Amino acid sequence: MRVVALVACLGVLSVALRPEALLAHPSGPAEYREPQATGRDVGAVAAISPIPAARQEPTPIPPTFYSLDRLGDHLHAVRWELAIVGAAIVAVGIKDWDWGNGSGFQTIEEGWFAKNTRHGGMDKIGHAFSTYVIADLLTDRIQANASDPTGAPITAALVAFGVMGLVETVDGFTGRHRFSREDIVANGVGALFSVFRNTVPGLREKLDWRIMYTPASFERPGITSETGILPPYERQRYIMALKGSGFEALKNTPLQYLELHAGFDARGFEERERELGYPIERSFYVGVGLNLNEVLFGTGPHPNFARYKDTLPGWAARKTLEYVQVPYTSVYQENRFSTVRRVGTVFRD
Repeated sequence: MRVVALVACLGVLSVALRPEALLAHPSGPAEYREPQATGRDVGAVAAISPIPAARQEPTPIPPTFYSLDRLGDHLHAVRWELAIVGAAIVAVGIKDWDWGNGSGFQTIEEGWFAKNTRHGGMDKIGHAFSTYVIADLLTDRIQANASDPTGAPITAALVAFGVMGLVETVDGFTGRHRFSREDIVANGVGALFSVFRNTVPGLREKLDWRIMYTPASFERPGITSETGILPPYERQRYIMALKGSGFEALKNTPLQYLELHAGFDARGFEERERELGYPIERSFYVGVGLNLNEVLFGTGPHPNFARYKDTLPGWAARKTLEYVQVPYTSVYQENRFSTVRRVGTVFRD
């Protein structure tokens, strides 16, 4: 209120002190009239009267879209979220990534999706997806808590890319994983996808990127190993979901509950699969899925949990369903675009 009062006082003073105000309201009580100029006097008056200068309007200062001050405000707004992300990554690093088994810093050329790579590209998609999820969650929290959320997707992407870059650097000191430039590039792809999805109007309502932890019934016999916090690569599938609910023409129709899916996975690259003699396969999937978020929290005619969607449990459920594809809620047509059978240690197409 003190700031508002100060601004109001300055406004009153600026009006009171303007020369136009003084000329418009003479201080004396008597009425003052200009003498009528004759035709002979007009030229003389014009010659000696100065031409009033046009009042210059101050040049408006364009708003700053992004700055270091704004970055600091955003980081402060998500300080607790960053602490939770850091603690979760440390826990996974110790359990799944051999952190603490120190060695000298090492690098590795891992490649991308070729048949002679360690994971057939699943690790690269995993890096991009992890960076995207961290950036997407931080975008939400910055927009909810920052005093000025403008540029929140940029801050979130920078932070997520930095966090995952630090993870990769620590990996360089473990003899098992080592530092990979390809992983850094994959992290950048995930960060940019988050910026793209959160800045293009309407895209967030139309497109989700998800991971499916495939049940044993989806996989070949014997692929059931559970050794870490994160699901192993041989039990992962990544899916892009185009949601009918994001299109105005499909709202209030049954198609708002459906999605078009495009997915990818790679099988036969992991140690357990090699032991069982399974071939290397990389597959694309296309299909149709059920939009569980719309079913559970949408505003359609059917009873659901829409009134709870802004509660903490409702928010957690909605965010989980943005990133996780629930098994048995979609049907796919699989296309194995590459199958490589093993003969001993030799690859055969």
